[in-house]
Amino acid sequence: MARKAAYLENVDDALSLIEFAHVRADRLTATAQAMLWTIRARLLALTGRHTEARADVDRADAHFAERTPEADPPWLCYYDAAEHQGSTGKALIPIAHANNKPELASERLEAAIRLQSADYPRSRTFSRIRLASLNMSTGYAREAVPIGRQATRDTAALRSKRLVTELHGLTRAATAHTHIGDVADLCHEITSLRLPSS
Repeated sequence: MARKAAYLENVDDALSLIEFAHVRADRLTATAQAMLWTIRARLLALTGRHTEARADVDRADAHFAERTPEADPPWLCYYDAAEHQGSTGKALIPIAHANNKPELASERLEAAIRLQSADYPRSRTFSRIRLASLNMSTGYAREAVPIGRQATRDTAALRSKRLVTELHGLTRAATAHTHIGDVADLCHEITSLRLPSS
C-alpha cells in the first residue's frame, strides 16, 4: 500500500503506511526489514529528510547483511542482492541530486545492473534508466548515453509502459544537453519508441 501511495505521489500517506508496517517488525525476517527500511528511506529522501534517509539505508544494509533467504516467505524471493542495491540506489537518488554527487546512488545502481539475473530483465532496465537519468541530470551526459540506449533497446523488447514512462523522465533530464549530438539522438530514439499493440 505504501508503494502504491508513493506511485500516486501521496508521500505523506505512504510514510504513514510504511511506519505502520514497522509496528510489528519483530515478526519480520531480516530481508523484509531491509525492504521496509529501504522504502522508508526513499520516502524520507523525497521529502528532503536526507540525513534520516541515509540512516535508514544504513539500517537496511545492516538487516540485509543478516538475512537468511530460506527463512523468507515465498513472496519475498525477489528481494536479493541485486534488488537491494537497486532499491537503495533509487532511495538515494534525491540525495545524490541535492548534493550533485551521483556516486551516492550510482554505485548501487551499477551493482544492481551487474548482479541482476536474467529472470528479472525489467528490474535491470529500471536500474539502467535511473542510472542514465542520474548521470544526465548531474552533468555526465556523455556517460548517460550508452546506458540510456541499452535501456531503450531493453524497453522495446520488454514492451513495458512503465519503462516507457521512466524513459520519458530520462528525456526530461536530457533537455539541457540536447546540443550534444549523441544526447539528441538518444532523445529521438526514446520519443520514437512504439510498443507493439498486443
